Amino acid sequence: MEKSNHILKGLGYAYILTLVTLLIYNLILTFTSVSGSSIAMASSFITTISSAFGGFYASKHIKEKGLIYGLLVGLMYIVCLILIVFLAKDQFAFEIDMLYKVLLVSLSGGIGGVLGVNFK
Repeated sequence: MEKSNHILKGLGYAYILTLVTLLIYNLILTFTSVSGSSIAMASSFITTISSAFGGFYASKHIKEKGLIYGLLVGLMYIVCLILIVFLAKDQFAFEIDMLYKVLLVSLSGGIGGVLGVNFK
């Protein structure tokens, strides 16, 4: 039960980090002359870093099997995100780009998990 609490906290912190960084990025886009052509790259970067942070947090507190718990947090993160996008859009198509994003975000969660276990 304690492990699942750390996993869910890691997932929650990953989403909080995502929301805060997306808000900051949105403010930068609104109040500066930064073009909107960088939105896709920025959102990919933000989700990848957030997933790694969630995996890091969970495995740092669980203190074992960092790769597995990090991958789990990353996979849960991206599946919930895809579900939110699915519910928000009228027409949803699962494309190959989304599969790449699932792999990237899951692996970044795993890397964060490995770093979290080895963090002293």
